Amino acid sequence: MEIAHAERLASFRRERISKARLRVRESDDLLDLIEECRLRDWRLVPSTLWAAVVRAVGAVDPVLREELGINRDPEHVADVLFAAQETLLRRVREQRRPMLAPIIPLFGDSDSRR
Repeated sequence: MEIAHAERLASFRRERISKARLRVRESDDLLDLIEECRLRDWRLVPSTLWAAVVRAVGAVDPVLREELGINRDPEHVADVLFAAQETLLRRVREQRRPMLAPIIPLFGDSDSRR
């Protein structure tokens, strides 16, 4: 019971990470793997890595997914992933920008009472 209680308390203290931030981390990992393909002079990205890239890019922007096409060249795939990261980082920056809360009228619309 003590362990379960400690885990519950720790879960409230953990940093909350947005989906966009998680996708940035995922794209970083994918770029590391693509860089490994470059270092090994592979002409094509392996199919399992390709599937992960297609899924990641498609979740960010359908236009980038279309730009990715069927070209599995590591240079091309890395370029598209960098473009997806740019989009994700823009979203993260917008999420962190302070925003004003919407104003909710307490007594309804004054025009409706007339």
